[in-house]
Amino acid sequence: MSLGSGKGASAGVPAGSKVPPLEVLIQQAYNAAVKLLAFRDHSVFELNRKLVKREHSAEAIEGALEELLALNYVNDARYADTYAEQRLRKGFGPLSVIAKLRERGLEPHLIDAALRSQKANWAELAQIQIEKRFDAEAILSRETRIESRLARFLAHRGFSASDSLRALKAARKAITS
Repeated sequence: MSLGSGKGASAGVPAGSKVPPLEVLIQQAYNAAVKLLAFRDHSVFELNRKLVKREHSAEAIEGALEELLALNYVNDARYADTYAEQRLRKGFGPLSVIAKLRERGLEPHLIDAALRSQKANWAELAQIQIEKRFDAEAILSRETRIESRLARFLAHRGFSASDSLRALKAARKAITS
């Protein structure tokens, strides 16, 4: 049962009973956070949002997050690096990675560091995505409609226009060579 669920001031405490001490509330929030972390890594922002949604008090959440950070169970820099690497392996570009990490509440300097740590050649990755998705005829086509389709595909995957143009040029060269 979550805190503040209408059956008392905290989980498992009947109405009219004393509210458990802050240490107990922190432990409950900590346990809930550990359960979330058992499934996948989370940013501090994500954990905070999920614990608030589960109706833990702000003080309990703060205490639980401090403990998780001290134990290195939660580490935003590690999370950013891991997430960026996963998105890169799935064929997404830097704009997509940046947007997703921002959604997860990560600081800009952590996002920049995560992208730099990947040492990715974004145009080369965009080329790989074009070659996976489109046949040679579409890649070689100079029709505006088809070129627009290629550009939209790469933009949707988070590649910049300049990376997309370089990727298309390299893919055409690879086919004609």
